[in-house]
Amino acid sequence: MEKQQELLTLINQRISKVTDLIKKQNADAMIIFNQANYRYLTNFTGEEAQLILTSDGERYLLSDSRFAGQIKAQAPGELTVIMKHGNDYDEITKVLKKLNLRRVLIEGEFVSASEYQKLLVLNPDLEFKMCEELVERVRNVKDKLEIAALRKAIEISMISFKEILPMIKPGVKERTIAAKLDYLFKVNGGDGPDFDTIVASGVRSSWAHGVASDKELEDGDMIVIDFGSFYNGYAADITRTVSLGKVDSQMHQIYDIVLAAQKRGIKSAIVGNTGADVDSAARNYIKNQGYGEYFGHGIGHGIGLEIHELCQPALPFRKQKLENNMVHTVEPGIYLPNKGGVRIEDDVLISGKSPVVLSTLPKDEILSL
Repeated sequence: MEKQQELLTLINQRISKVTDLIKKQNADAMIIFNQANYRYLTNFTGEEAQLILTSDGERYLLSDSRFAGQIKAQAPGELTVIMKHGNDYDEITKVLKKLNLRRVLIEGEFVSASEYQKLLVLNPDLEFKMCEELVERVRNVKDKLEIAALRKAIEISMISFKEILPMIKPGVKERTIAAKLDYLFKVNGGDGPDFDTIVASGVRSSWAHGVASDKELEDGDMIVIDFGSFYNGYAADITRTVSLGKVDSQMHQIYDIVLAAQKRGIKSAIVGNTGADVDSAARNYIKNQGYGEYFGHGIGHGIGLEIHELCQPALPFRKQKLENNMVHTVEPGIYLPNKGGVRIEDDVLISGKSPVVLSTLPKDEILSL
């Protein structure tokens, strides 16, 4: 009962912050289609639902009979639940007409042009306005329950990673390691992988997103393993690069450069800095070591109810000013075509001038198996 009350208190705080943003848009309500966003505002985890949130904080959740019991069990507080029996847009229109609204916001990223047109035709008396990542602006800063869930997701991911290390031997397929890791996430209390687990060995380690294949591990391979489990809907994202036996001196050098760059990036992940400051701290070091052209992706992204937050056009990580209780990755890499690559990634909690690294797997020396 106490935990339920704590959850309701935090959900009410989230609703208050989102309704403030709705009011700033001079709107009366918002239609929320993104599953992560309506989960954030209701605690309901089911799919194929929509949430209408008014500027006064009233919530109308449109779902169907499959989820009636789940909604009752999961969603605390005053919530009007509408069981849909027809077309989503007809059902949404019925609710809108009852609420005497004038201007309504719509999540532009989650509605197609044809769906938007349906709403216009069905609601000629309403003014609709597309908005981008409005709820996400509130979600950027995590509350204590979210941070606890992220810590648990990271813990499960780290335990699972340690358990697959004995499997890393010549002749074992990348796919086998990835499958075992995904399995262990659930065995260890998680909800399963939050993205396609990357196990990229040898030449394939130079592929930044080398999803596990049928390639067999070989002596001398560098192996990039990028992994993360969901826990209670929250996503971990960690990368470690290990070696199988002895690798050449250049790959060892690259590992040390990436590690030093990552530490500089983490050190810059402080309140008041931007994502660009974090990126520059790591990227400039890699450039100065002569490998700038081989680090092609961004330094990181937010994590939370979605594996990639703070990375969309409306809320790019580079432009975001960091605030307390944001959580994001720091993941520099160097990828040498036709040779191999290294990436090291950790999840970092913004805490004043002292960033907290939540993922604590060893990294100060390359792990040789």
